[in-house]
Amino acid sequence: MKKIRWGLLGAGVILNRWMNGFRQVQDAEIAGIASRTLESARKMAEKHTIAEAMTYDELLKRDDIDVVYIPVPHTLHKELAIRAMDAGFHVLVEKPAAVCAAAWDEMVACARQNQVFLMEAVWTRFFPAIQKVLDAVHSGAIGDVRCVQSSFTFRIPDDYHGRLTDPMYAGGSLLDVGCYNLHFAQMVYGRSPQRWASLASMDTDDLHLQVDEQAAYIGQYENGALSLLYSAIRTETPDTAWVFGTKGQIEIPTFWKASGYRITRGTETEVITCPVPQNVSGIVDEGYQFEIRHVQDCIRAGLMESPLVPHSITREILAQCDVLRNQWGLKYPFEK
Repeated sequence: MKKIRWGLLGAGVILNRWMNGFRQVQDAEIAGIASRTLESARKMAEKHTIAEAMTYDELLKRDDIDVVYIPVPHTLHKELAIRAMDAGFHVLVEKPAAVCAAAWDEMVACARQNQVFLMEAVWTRFFPAIQKVLDAVHSGAIGDVRCVQSSFTFRIPDDYHGRLTDPMYAGGSLLDVGCYNLHFAQMVYGRSPQRWASLASMDTDDLHLQVDEQAAYIGQYENGALSLLYSAIRTETPDTAWVFGTKGQIEIPTFWKASGYRITRGTETEVITCPVPQNVSGIVDEGYQFEIRHVQDCIRAGLMESPLVPHSITREILAQCDVLRNQWGLKYPFEK
């Protein structure tokens, strides 16, 4: 089987973890890496033994690359993705795929015009543990779902200075980690809530941040079911998700990179483990290999979008983020 050749458009920190997953995939290779500065590209190339480092313009002129992965700050996703698609490349763009739903619409229109594959890198959706959870839910193993609860949080240090706290980079908890909560609830219910009630803390911490330091949001569905979601960049809690049904419940520790779960019905609890396979000695992958293989399968099948993360789902999640930010009065400086 011919290897899929990847180009890396960006040298963000997330790339270090993503590459551990890439190393587990045997039918793929990296053709080159580009960054805003050649120095950054060269440093990452040396760290991960990538043959060539170059500028964005140089990489986008290559004719030996099938697909590009874009690991850069949120605000650069649309620009780089559109440039790559106009150059004829398939695109995997880190989450959130765009800062707002309208920007994603532009990206999808570009993908369709150029007849290329485009997907948001929501790696959570491809974990075997998550697929088993969804199978259990949809088979009625815990009855009718009445509530989904999840939390994704961490605490940045007091002396932090970077994109997470910068409004110009669309910082804050919602777009960085809260989108995982939204994707998880959407996976379980298969639809968006009818309405949201939410609160966000801004300019209340000692750092006086102008983005959401923490936020809680409740979605209500037409049958009265709820999603109770929480995200934060200045408060740390367990990153656990629960699905509560009329006949039982499922608990997923560290749900965004799940390696197992517990299902309880009555007095009986079953523990299911789904460890991430490690095929390369000395390299530990958290689970990025599942996403990478899925993208390659889609490309080989000639698909323009993923059946697991179709364009419409990404738009739904970004539209939910738009609604929540509007409720909080959170408007980034670059937005009209």
